[in-house]
Amino acid sequence: MESQSVGTLQSPSTFSESSKTGSSKSGASGKEEQDFTKDNAASPIDLECHIQAERITKILDESINKTKLAICLPNLVKEYRTLSSILSSQHMDDLILIFDQYDSPLFSSSLLNTNAIDDLKAGDVSLKNRLNPELGLLLHIMNSYPALKAVVNEMVDEMKLEVSNGDKEASPSLKYIIALENFRDLMIKQMETTAAEELAMKLKTRKLEASNEKLIENINEYTRTLKEETENFEETMKNKAQIIANLESDLAAQNHETSLRLQKKILDSERKMVLATRAHLVKSEMLKEEEAESIENYETLLKMHLADEKTQRARRLKVETQLLSWLQKYDGEMADKQLELDDFTEKYEDELNKCEELEAKLAEQDKEYIPLMEEREAEYHQEMAEKMAKFLQEHAARVIQTAWRTVLTNRAEKKKLKKLQKKMQQAAAAAEKKGGKK
Repeated sequence: MESQSVGTLQSPSTFSESSKTGSSKSGASGKEEQDFTKDNAASPIDLECHIQAERITKILDESINKTKLAICLPNLVKEYRTLSSILSSQHMDDLILIFDQYDSPLFSSSLLNTNAIDDLKAGDVSLKNRLNPELGLLLHIMNSYPALKAVVNEMVDEMKLEVSNGDKEASPSLKYIIALENFRDLMIKQMETTAAEELAMKLKTRKLEASNEKLIENINEYTRTLKEETENFEETMKNKAQIIANLESDLAAQNHETSLRLQKKILDSERKMVLATRAHLVKSEMLKEEEAESIENYETLLKMHLADEKTQRARRLKVETQLLSWLQKYDGEMADKQLELDDFTEKYEDELNKCEELEAKLAEQDKEYIPLMEEREAEYHQEMAEKMAKFLQEHAARVIQTAWRTVLTNRAEKKKLKKLQKKMQQAAAAAEKKGGKK
């Protein structure tokens, strides 16, 4: 166990060192998988790294499985049938004995401390007085059965599903399992990445910083053009408003002129009506004279017409029958045409109402559009100013860091020079003493 733990503790360092030396080989091969089963004398470091990575992942998987088993242990104890169907009879007897010792700790062989026994007799059933090494044996026995791992994983998945659905809150043990699994995935991902890949990521970030400066310049240019376009738009809107005011004044003048013309026409029509009444009176007298003559003519014509009436009635009957047939045909055709006309009028009124509603909505949107665009431009300028300030702050921090590094190196060199000067002075003093003794 000690040798294994030492190997696992040394594995991340050896993996990191080997990844630095073997990064050029792995990058040149284009991330091709190596066959470690063949005689590969050219890359023993890579083989060692692969072995250490497998050991780390195996240890992490074992720890995750054991923690899952420890979390699901109370639920497994309740399900006696599942345990008896998977475990052997001897192991079931051992587990039942351990369960009994855990439930009644006074009979446990691990309680060698008399103070703990006195506490239990007094009624103190806390966790410190209930720990015994038989629980480790219980976990070892249950972990030795692979069929039990599927049941444990299913229980943990159900707990995660309940938490994701919002039925329950995540317990600390479940949070610990999730964090441990995320750590395992992150560790595997970190071991798979080589030094060449990390260097490529750093170069990529530097390229992105350079491209970010170019993009900032383009953004500044676009903001300038946008400002110019907005100024031009405001000028055109002012000109259009002036034109509308002029047209409204012209329309008012034309309305005044038309009202004057209308009054003049009304007066002329009244004069014409007076002249027409006078002429009508003259005509009425003339018509009275003609009335007497027309009565005489009427009596003579009546006699003639009575004779013609007999002949005309026969023709009239014939014409009426033909007219009735034509009227019936006309009514049938006009009823169909009237329905079509009603449909077309309804459609026309609907479309007209829709057009009026759209014109009203456009008018309301025009009132809100201009202030919204001004507000959007102000927010955009503020965001760009904040980004620029952040960029300048980070640049200043980098400059200060480089200057501080140079100061530290200069101080270290000065200390080395002082030490050399002291040694030289001491050596000269020692040489002078020797010369004086001689």
